[in-house]
Amino acid sequence: MRYLLVYSGEKNVKAGLKHYLKYPNKDISVMSDLFINTYGVKDKTRLSDEVLDAILDIYWEKFKVFDKLK
Repeated sequence: MRYLLVYSGEKNVKAGLKHYLKYPNKDISVMSDLFINTYGVKDKTRLSDEVLDAILDIYWEKFKVFDKLK
C-alpha cells in the first residue's frame, strides 16, 4: 500500500519495486525507519529482469488494492 501511495499507479509501482529489488538502499525505501532498523535492508536480487517482471506481475494481480478501495 505504501508503494501505491508513493508511486500512484501500476507502472510506477512495478518500476519502483524493481529498482529497489535490484538496488536496495535505505534512502529509496518506502518502509518506515523502525522496520528498516529492525530488519535491515534486503539483499540485492539475483533474479533476471524477465523473472523479476513476471514476479511483479503476479504480485500486482494478487495484492492490487484498486478493486478493494471504496
